Amino acid sequence: MTEQHMQSAGTWLDDFVGYVKQAIEIIQLKEDAIDRVRDDEDAFTMGLVIIVLGGIGAAIGSLMPFGLVMFPVLYLVGAFVFAAIVHLMATMVFKGEGEFIDFFRPYSLAHVLTWVNVIPILNMVLGLIAGLWMLAVAVICVERNYSLDRPQAIATVAIPVVTLLVLAMMMFAVLGVAL
Repeated sequence: MTEQHMQSAGTWLDDFVGYVKQAIEIIQLKEDAIDRVRDDEDAFTMGLVIIVLGGIGAAIGSLMPFGLVMFPVLYLVGAFVFAAIVHLMATMVFKGEGEFIDFFRPYSLAHVLTWVNVIPILNMVLGLIAGLWMLAVAVICVERNYSLDRPQAIATVAIPVVTLLVLAMMMFAVLGVAL
């Protein structure tokens, strides 16, 4: 490896560590960190890396080798779909003003919470706690990005989550009856 490659790898790693530190500030609900990341174009790429690492960690924590490919893809798709639904709710239902990408940047970095899934056995409980906290982070990101008040931001996140839970329960009920 040439010295130039080593320097660029070191710079990338330094940048990554810096974004992880910002992610920790975001999950602490520090509004200035959310605002700073929202306007940082490089945060998008690092957010994708953090999401993928969360998927890899989930595969490791669940001891599923085939998940090393499948989980990162599922995490990425899930993050984009949820963010898109939230964006549509915020802009179309609650008439908030903001860009999808500006919401996605801090939201994607907050996926550092999913890294708890790397811990075998405890990952079920820790993942649930992290998922619930992720919803709280999403509410603050919505509030900051779309200039919505807190009740509107809560509804923006809660409505799709509750809808998906109801649909999942209905699906399991139908499957239970069919079996």
